[in-house]
Amino acid sequence: MYPGDMKTITITIPDELDAEAAAEAKRLGISKSELIRRGITALLPEGSVDTKEDPWRRLAGFASGNITADADEIDRVVYDS
Repeated sequence: MYPGDMKTITITIPDELDAEAAAEAKRLGISKSELIRRGITALLPEGSVDTKEDPWRRLAGFASGNITADADEIDRVVYDS
């Protein structure tokens, strides 16, 4: 879904915003990281992020184009297990 390699970043936000983000991510069933990725993507000009390439497919070595793994699906497996 996101082009290129994933990068870890550190941001500083007020405690209240962090709590709201955590609550919204929980409500949506996704991680805060995925919530923030979606928010950043929504703010960028349309077409600036190539959403056709799925880096998880490349990293995991999926051979079939019929198999997909969206970031939020992976987050559910990692964070809800």
